[in-house]
Amino acid sequence: MGASTGKSRQEEFDEEFGLQDDTFPWFHIIQWSTEDAKSNSIFRWDLASIQSAADSLTQDADSFLAHCPEELPVSVGFSLEDDKAFGEWAAALLEWSPTLRQVRYRLVPARLKEEAFWSRYFAGLREAVRREIFRDELSTASRQADPDGL
Repeated sequence: MGASTGKSRQEEFDEEFGLQDDTFPWFHIIQWSTEDAKSNSIFRWDLASIQSAADSLTQDADSFLAHCPEELPVSVGFSLEDDKAFGEWAAALLEWSPTLRQVRYRLVPARLKEEAFWSRYFAGLREAVRREIFRDELSTASRQADPDGL
């Protein structure tokens, strides 16, 4: 057998076609955040911009409390225990973000229960993702509503 090139065929295939496993949990979070978009909506997203928006939620405990003031609505059915996806996402996001780990450590359980922390975080994250994804659509609608910029 020849020398290894460092990347397997599967890794090269994943990179070339941008499979969602390379961006876990982001692909799933983006789908969840946009599930109530119009059925004919087409949107593009930039992972770095979305991650930056997510990171801004947890710069410190005060910014978390300001950017994530509300828990998810009951209709979303959020639960770390009953819904495997939210628990998996939370674990992956803790690995991804040192600031999220620090903020969680400061707030749970001193000021928030675990479930409330994650419900607030996912509510804030969902809004941040929506702002990033629909930014162009929102600015176009704003320009159409006020073409003179007044």
